[in-house]
Amino acid sequence: MKILFDSSYFFPLIKVKVEKSSPEIISLIHQKKPFELQFSSITLFELSTKGAKMIKAGKLTVNDVIDGINALTSWRNISSIDPWNGEVQRLAFDFRYDHSDYIDCLVLASAIIHANVLVSEDITLKKLLKTKWLNRVREINTEFEILNTNELEAKINEVKENS
Repeated sequence: MKILFDSSYFFPLIKVKVEKSSPEIISLIHQKKPFELQFSSITLFELSTKGAKMIKAGKLTVNDVIDGINALTSWRNISSIDPWNGEVQRLAFDFRYDHSDYIDCLVLASAIIHANVLVSEDITLKKLLKTKWLNRVREINTEFEILNTNELEAKINEVKENS
């Protein structure tokens, strides 16, 4: 199973706390098989921009951000997904009509094209996936779903029990 994580799960790597988003879930899954862990390379941009804002406010140091990004890029057994290919871009542009955050659209489109699961706490994306985008997504990836942390843990246990 291929699992792509939303950028918010990596903010703690640059010392930014995000409610319900923690790299511990990634570490937990990293130890299990048969899971392939992924992130969109746009995550590196998001970490940088969030870091720049926090550095300017005096809440982080440059090294906090650089060390966090280096930790992510050197993390074993997690791969970066390129959101710049045409298939991902087309899908992201379509989603942009209904969702205001284009970066979210890129992450979602990357997950649909390259993974089975997007781990995200974004309720808006989940609602759109279950309603307006359902048929489009099913045409591309019949197994795709968005799960939050609790749902992912349940899914992991389910896979573990069935294997």
